[in-house]
Amino acid sequence: MQFRLILILLMCFSMGLLFADEKHQKSTHSEPGENPWNSAQEPDDWWGAIESMHGHVGPWNVLGWRIGQQALEDFGSDWGRHELDITCHVPMSTPHSCLADGLVIGTGNSIGRLDIRLREVESMEKIFVAIKRKDGEGPTREYFPHLEYMQRIESRSVEELETLSKECRDKNTSELFDIKIRGK
Repeated sequence: MQFRLILILLMCFSMGLLFADEKHQKSTHSEPGENPWNSAQEPDDWWGAIESMHGHVGPWNVLGWRIGQQALEDFGSDWGRHELDITCHVPMSTPHSCLADGLVIGTGNSIGRLDIRLREVESMEKIFVAIKRKDGEGPTREYFPHLEYMQRIESRSVEELETLSKECRDKNTSELFDIKIRGK
């Protein structure tokens, strides 16, 4: 009986080594940059893409889109290349979490591909988005939405969403968020 158990464990361990080899990992995991894993195209109509994905356009997801677009510029990256590692620090409640859907449309990154992650914070005052390159080159940039702006757009009526979203689209970046650079 013990011999069979040891034999089964050895077989499982051997199978694990077989499927954990470097060649297999590279063939089953996507890589950042321009390659067949990253063939999606940036939407011509980002507003419509947010509406299609999220169900409506609101100032929180437009804010996420603006941060995502700024990050692509700041890091010299292109939409859909999955070169950035994004962590969105938000309370796990709407409308705050809607920021993440804007980041998806703004960068082409994906929650399912684990290059956008959510981290829970206790309050709106602690919301920020941390972004770094996956290759480890350069600093981490942290995007801090202005508290006054977030208070202005929090818990508004559905009738106000389009006007608030257009205002977010049209505001100067400096009116929406600050950027702090950490590290290299």
